[in-house]
Amino acid sequence: MNKGYNLDIFGDSIMKGVLLDDSTQRYVLSSCSPSAEFAKETNVDVNNRSVFGCTVTKGSKLVSSAIEKGKMGEDLVLIEYGGNDCNYNWKDISEQPDIFHDPVTPLKLFEKLYSELIESVKSVGATPIIMSLPPIDAQKYFNWITKDGLSAANILKWLGDVQMIYRFQELYSNAISKIAYKTNSLFIDVRSYFLDKHNYGELLCSDGIHPNSEGQKLITQAMTDFYKTCPIY
Repeated sequence: MNKGYNLDIFGDSIMKGVLLDDSTQRYVLSSCSPSAEFAKETNVDVNNRSVFGCTVTKGSKLVSSAIEKGKMGEDLVLIEYGGNDCNYNWKDISEQPDIFHDPVTPLKLFEKLYSELIESVKSVGATPIIMSLPPIDAQKYFNWITKDGLSAANILKWLGDVQMIYRFQELYSNAISKIAYKTNSLFIDVRSYFLDKHNYGELLCSDGIHPNSEGQKLITQAMTDFYKTCPIY
């Protein structure tokens, strides 16, 4: 525990610490993001490279760039992608609910790119740590995407039922869990920390997808618990 470690984080708005400000309906950065709070509680030097809206495709490019520039050595690398990959172009669905629509990153491609990303991290001697996705509140998110004029009726027609949003996001989180197992990677199961709460929806912002301040504290707890039990630390 006395040895200092460097942790590079490649993720999206979840790990960047983005919150939805209900008073302005704008996204803001938390002053107590999970990565910052984790760094305070441990002897780990955290370099958060997370980007709002990032997908595994963009993340792979960020990792490759860091490797090419020599900015990634024998460090720990936490990877958190999938929330944007499993999303859809809701405007297109609103306008054409009777045709097939792909998510931002189709599942098979997501699994391929995610696995390749892990191998890239390992290729430079770094140790990947994979994080599952916090669950979403499907009804909140449905209300969020339809609040500015998109056809709720058409989107619901395409979905079949609102909870399909939750199930599809869970499909991607499950894929992440399987990838962690197949690649023998370290794994932080953030999702279980949320699902263990009877009121996990209260830990999410009103958009239904971003953890609020209390939700971010739960992510910090998951990271800290992992730190306390993982032999690499």
